[in-house]
Amino acid sequence: MRPARRTRVAIGSTNPAKMKGTRLAFSRTFGPVVLKAVDTTALVRSQPLTLEETVEGAQERAIFALEFARPDYAVGVEAGLMELGKGWPGHHLNLQVAAIVDSAGRLSFGCSSGFPIPGRFVEKLRKRGEELDAFTHELVGAGNVREEEGIVYRLSGRRLSRLEMTEQCVSMALIPWINAKLYGFT
Repeated sequence: MRPARRTRVAIGSTNPAKMKGTRLAFSRTFGPVVLKAVDTTALVRSQPLTLEETVEGAQERAIFALEFARPDYAVGVEAGLMELGKGWPGHHLNLQVAAIVDSAGRLSFGCSSGFPIPGRFVEKLRKRGEELDAFTHELVGAGNVREEEGIVYRLSGRRLSRLEMTEQCVSMALIPWINAKLYGFT
């Protein structure tokens, strides 16, 4: 008897937290997976400043990973800012968006929980064009934060990590495949 074929997943990132979070979400849905990391750093803006930029970045990463690796599923995960809107000026959340595209071209998105970013740091991000991680020391009083933990781990009092946020957004994006008939993914 032949062993079951493992689901092949490509992720448009070499970030360890994004890779582990993606592997966890897919393994819980499909069982064992083969994960291939695809370097997409040259494709997207280093720090998306709007929800639209974050979604676009996630989709670009997923499509590039699909075309490069030809897997069953390709994933793009992008962290970025979301402004809450006119009623709440100056309030921004940092969140992760996952885009998943399968070999048939079906596309879905999912989002993680979001955490607030102080307004003065949002202004610094806009002016300097750097990633949020460049302000680790100012935000959390530490020079180094492990990739899997992320700034959110320190800000949340060690209650939530970057890895968990990645697993959340990828799990949410997988919902149409879990409920294929409902979403027309059959």
